Amino acid sequence: MVNFIQSWWDALNFDLQIFYGIAILALIVLCFQMIMTLFFGMDDASGGFDIADHDSGMGIFSVRGITAFFTGFGWTGVICIKGGLALIPTVAIAFGVGFSLMLIIYLMMRSLMRLQSNGKLDYSSAIGQIATVYVTISPVQRAGGQVEVMIQGRLTTAEALQKGSQPLAPGTKVKVVDKIGSSTLIVEPLD
Repeated sequence: MVNFIQSWWDALNFDLQIFYGIAILALIVLCFQMIMTLFFGMDDASGGFDIADHDSGMGIFSVRGITAFFTGFGWTGVICIKGGLALIPTVAIAFGVGFSLMLIIYLMMRSLMRLQSNGKLDYSSAIGQIATVYVTISPVQRAGGQVEVMIQGRLTTAEALQKGSQPLAPGTKVKVVDKIGSSTLIVEPLD
């Protein structure tokens, strides 16, 4: 097997050796990246330097983008040389394909990064929602009560206070009218 590979490599002209070398090395790095991402969850989302998008942490010249460039550059060069194209047009076309792949990877990763959520609930989005008392809410804004309310599509249990003079028993339907602090809701009974 080694002799076959050695004889195949020696039979290639210098231009093809360069393009094959770049393509095979980039393909190995690409496979390594894919294995690390799939099995270990590692990626370069926090790496790379960025010339276009400073808030995503993912730059066009990341490891993933550069690997895509060299993969496209190398294999396009091999195809063009084998197709009989001269070296200068081959390099130009390979550069164009490599840059296009790098740009596509950058745009795809940027789109995927926008889908990420930090998981924090915005309790102010509960204002105006109907909630159900979960733990009795004492009168005159004394702590200890809780309600179940839909916040950002999730049924959430939140601390609740009320301004009324009568306690609100579990199961009572209430309306969220305000928010205090980061996650305490002010409720009032439905009429």
